[in-house]
Amino acid sequence: MEESGSHRHIVLVTLALVVVLLAPCAAAYPLLACGSTGEFTANSTYQANLGILAAALPKNASSSPDLFATGAVGAVPDQVSALALCRGDANATACSGCLAAAFHDAQNMCAYAKDAAIYYDPCVLYYSNTPFLSSVDNVRSRTQMNGQNVTSDPGRFNRQVAALVDATADYAAYNSTRRYASGEADLDVDSEFPRVYSWAQCTPDLTPAQCRGCLAGIIKGMPRSADRVGAKFLGVRCSYRYEIYTILRGPVMVRLAAPAPEPAVGPTVPTPATLARRGKWGNKTVVVLAITLPLVVAILAITAVCLCYSRKGRTRRASSEQPPCIFG
Repeated sequence: MEESGSHRHIVLVTLALVVVLLAPCAAAYPLLACGSTGEFTANSTYQANLGILAAALPKNASSSPDLFATGAVGAVPDQVSALALCRGDANATACSGCLAAAFHDAQNMCAYAKDAAIYYDPCVLYYSNTPFLSSVDNVRSRTQMNGQNVTSDPGRFNRQVAALVDATADYAAYNSTRRYASGEADLDVDSEFPRVYSWAQCTPDLTPAQCRGCLAGIIKGMPRSADRVGAKFLGVRCSYRYEIYTILRGPVMVRLAAPAPEPAVGPTVPTPATLARRGKWGNKTVVVLAITLPLVVAILAITAVCLCYSRKGRTRRASSEQPPCIFG
């Protein structure tokens, strides 16, 4: 038995390590949104303008206090506008490397498309031939769900996730110049998943109200991820994510304690008013019975006498040995 338990323990530890090791790999895989606003040709002016932005924005964003940069190069119809944003807990080296890879991968994966957005865990890049930099629209959005479901008390899990995402969004909008926040919420030590993590972010050029409004718009999609242990809702202007494994690289800004357990449903205790009403009706019942019972007895006695005399009248011709009616 001890050997069997030891083997089971080794298997569980191995599976846990696999999940931990594979989670970052899965998170690092990019989500892509190739636009349909047109295509450019190789060695064209548009491609050259895009190359200028690809050389400048990774450096500009990684050296910015907000890890954010925008730019526009050229004149219509060859003008290219671009937005580059790194996650608020990234360092300068990771930010620069992620954006450089994003420019390269977007041009390969959305070959010759004039409009493309690509999302990595540490950064997001969007470029287009449309002048979008003055707009706050959360275009080219993408959603990805964790394939695993919560099986134990999913309602409680969903409520805690919703509270964490809202609190993280509030902090990102109103308490951070980077418009970024990280969060952590406890569930229960004995629950299926004892902890959940989150982050939320907007581009730093949005006002607090614009940021919170943008996040509210994508948080409305949360019912689609109900019972899922993780999900990401990504857009050019704002994004958020939650998972049951840690996805944070910096300090946690928002912490939520485990929700209080729901009170057990016990027998209903009558209130003094209820007891008083019951006593009032009980007294009335006693009074009614005290009045009606003697009347009923009297009526029954009278009825019995009448029946007896009626019977005697009908049987006068019978034998005189008929016994009389007796009432005791």
